[in-house]
Amino acid sequence: MSKFFVTVCLPSTKPRKLPEAIAAVMAPYDANLTDDWNPVGQWDWWVIHSAAESPYLALPAHDGDRRLVTASTVPRRKAELDALGPLECYGGPRSLLDFDAMRRRAATQHDARLAAWEELTALHPPARPLSDFVARHESDPGGYSLADAKREHLAQPLVQDVAQRAVSGEPHFDMSFLLNDPVAYFAQEHEEARRSSVQCAVPGFALVTLDGVWTDADSDGYWAQANDYLDGLPAEAVVVDLLCHY
Repeated sequence: MSKFFVTVCLPSTKPRKLPEAIAAVMAPYDANLTDDWNPVGQWDWWVIHSAAESPYLALPAHDGDRRLVTASTVPRRKAELDALGPLECYGGPRSLLDFDAMRRRAATQHDARLAAWEELTALHPPARPLSDFVARHESDPGGYSLADAKREHLAQPLVQDVAQRAVSGEPHFDMSFLLNDPVAYFAQEHEEARRSSVQCAVPGFALVTLDGVWTDADSDGYWAQANDYLDGLPAEAVVVDLLCHY
């Protein structure tokens, strides 16, 4: 079971009517739709949501527009949305949203994260990736357990510092660093990792198109195709993100 973001595209819809419209387009993918588990099921619950560090951004000329999806435009009885900052929203008509600014924000966040990591590497001894410890376990499974490998990897001062910053809510190191190896992450080629961050800035892990078709990152070429699709949407089409569980 896991949580993931789904970007849903809808024809022109007023914010107060969005929950019902989303429910209709998501219904075919309800894992509990059939008695013996829906073969095309993708979720067992969803809520309108945006990642705290990367909500949708409205074009400056449309800040506060009542067509945007916000805590003030969607009735609380239909969706419990938190208030967001200036220019921030949960979605809205394509023509009101600033996808370019969202991509620039992702690039800036990636650069700031890399700079923060480089500052930490200057404070601590070099750290080894988890794969090194796992390789030792695989060569001696009886004498060196997988739990030992994970514990020794986490005990490295650099990795421990990142984990503590993630728990404390430090903006450059989110909770994903508690599950993934920061040493391996930052060993990636920087420009490729930056491009990946930008590609993921607008679409979620999955996309539901205007005609109700579900596609996701498990399919080849998804990120480029999803970005092209969202960029080419009609001006009045509504885009909104859901946090889903499956």
